[in-house]
Formats: sequence, C-alpha cells, structure tokens
Amino acid sequence: MRRLKKGEVTALVAAGNSAENWQDILVADSFSVENIRGCRFEGRVEIEQGVYLANSTICNYHICTGARVESVLRLECQGQSSFGNGVKVATVNENGGRTAIIYRELTSQIAYIMTMMRNRPQATDRLKALAKEQAERSRSSMGHIGNNSTILGVKFIREVNVEEGVTIEGASLMENGTVGRNAKVGIDVRARDFITDNDATVDSASSIERCFVGENTVIANGFTAIDTLFFANCHCENGEAAAVFAGPFTVSHHKSSLLIAGI
Repeated sequence: MRRLKKGEVTALVAAGNSAENWQDILVADSFSVENIRGCRFEGRVEIEQGVYLANSTICNYHICTGARVESVLRLECQGQSSFGNGVKVATVNENGGRTAIIYRELTSQIAYIMTMMRNRPQATDRLKALAKEQAERSRSSMGHIGNNSTILGVKFIREVNVEEGVTIEGASLMENGTVGRNAKVGIDVRARDFITDNDATVDSASSIERCFVGENTVIANGFTAIDTLFFANCHCENGEAAAVFAGPFTVSHHKSSLLIAGI
C-alpha cells in the first residue's frame, strides 16, 4: 500500500471526493482514480486494486480487491471493536444463567456444552475463556471488506467485518458484527451484535440482535430474533424467536410461531 500521489488527489477531488486527511488514504500500486467518485473519507482508509467506491462515506476501513461499495450513508469503524465476537447471548433461558459467548468459529457442539452442561463448570468456564480470547484476537480499530464483496444502498454499517464474496443490499442498520463468506444480507434488515456464518442469508425486513446465524441458514420475511443461536441449515420466516437454541435444521415458517426460551 502507498499514499496517494498529488495528481491522484487532484483527480479524486475533481470527481467529487473529499477526505479529512488525504495522507491517511492508502492505495494499491495499481490504484485507479476512475473507480472512485462522490465519496467522503474519514480516518484511515485502505483501498486495494479493482475496488469501486461511489456516493458513500467511509471511515476506518480496509477494502479488499474487487470489492464494491455504493450509496452507503456511513460505513464506519468508530473505535476498537471485536466485530460481534465475544457477544453474550442469553439463550435457552430469557433470564440468563445459560449464556453462550459467540465467536466466528462457534459450533453447535461447543455451544451446547457451554449452555447445557453447567454441572461441568471447569469445562464451561474454559470454553468461555477460549471464546473471549478469540474475541480479543479479532479486536481492531479498522473494519474489513473482503475480496469481491458488494455493498449497495445501505444506510448504516458500524463496526462490521465483511468476508469475501458477500452481498449486502438495501439493509437498514448493521452494527457490531461479522458477515461470513458468500453470505447475503438483504432489504430492510436490522442486525446488531451478531455473527453470520458462510452462505447464510438474512433478508426481507428481518431483525436479529445478539444472534449467531449458522452456515447456510436462512432468516427471512420479517422474522425477528433476539438472544438466539441458529446453527447450520436452519430456515425461519415470518415468526419470532427469543432466547432459543436452534440446532441444525430447525425450521419455522408460520406467522404465529413464537419460539421462547427453548432448545
């Protein structure tokens, strides 16, 4: 990565871009000013090759090869963040007592031991300690947009790491989370304190808060979830979940479905 050349800064300004400090903008050697227009840069921004940025405000993010960010009101990392790693989820019991700590590599087996085997305190304490260590390793003051990921028409993204091949289009708010490889986040989605695994989908006005969404899981059609763990290949639409441990292949399709404090 290198700093911008004087001529590149002039061309970027002419294309409607601005920055708090152009010295804090780092680019790849093959950087092309033609792919950047109408953007506001704040803090440190790192741009790899083949990136397309338009009509967005970007603050403290590293944007990888081939990524596209367009019409995003704010894409920002305001301070140190673990990007959803280390979030405590009060699953199974709404009043707490069976809390799981989520992190990027969480599996249903580890989460089950963490929440259901309280008669083995040394095991559960050790698993929680390992989860906290993973969260600390994830901590950074810079957000990350992975290779060939696309972010279009989003209002706010704060402290969210996006891995490669992700599509985020039309979401309303995403805060403190990680989006796994080839995952999709769609229109009017609200997500806080979350992790989605590879190939997961959260779409069509769904809302998740303090949730883990497992590999190839689909959350759609206005489904609302809080303090819930969804593991691989779940499919939930229309209803609501609160403090649920949803093991692999959990399915809920009906509007009247209200899943509370269960496994």
